[in-house]
Amino acid sequence: MSTYKIIKKRVQFSEIETLSKELGYSSTKKATKIIESFLDSKDVYSWLHLGYYDFKYTSEEFLKKLCCIFDVDYRHVENELKKEDIYYKEVARVQKNYIFVNTNFKRKNEPIFALACLEHNRNICLEAKEVVFKTKDEVLKIVSQTVQKHYKQSAGKLPLWGKISNYIYHHDDEVFIFSTDGKIIKNVAVDESKATLSIKGKDICLL
Repeated sequence: MSTYKIIKKRVQFSEIETLSKELGYSSTKKATKIIESFLDSKDVYSWLHLGYYDFKYTSEEFLKKLCCIFDVDYRHVENELKKEDIYYKEVARVQKNYIFVNTNFKRKNEPIFALACLEHNRNICLEAKEVVFKTKDEVLKIVSQTVQKHYKQSAGKLPLWGKISNYIYHHDDEVFIFSTDGKIIKNVAVDESKATLSIKGKDICLL
């Protein structure tokens, strides 16, 4: 169990009035609010990036105070934070990657609003937990499996957009085109146009 979870366990089983006084709050109600927020936090990264401040503690100051109360070395928390920081940065990176379902769609008289509302059907986002810290080759295998599964489940068509021609996977600064059976194909020109709505002069893509 992580140091952060150990601290949360101790907070959870502490007597609220006693802990409130140890934290230096004059009001149990105020202490309860920050304690509940702390217990709801997913991990140390989420808590410290929450930006909590109640005119007594920032989220970091609160955590340090808990470490002091429970006699926990804060350096252990900092080590966990470094690992989680690396993890979340990697998650942020892979979440920018996506698969575009290409149907070579050419608009005729379809309402732009309907197209924009269905735009999200042309984008597949991979689960971060499946691709985080994976090599490019490992990710491409996952993309291949995802493409095959999607093509089968959609019966090769997207509502309004038409028959699926191929899949375009954006991986960081690279682009890979997959056939409908999950194989990488090369030297294929594709048009990845988006359906957007314009509100007050600004284009909004409804994903």
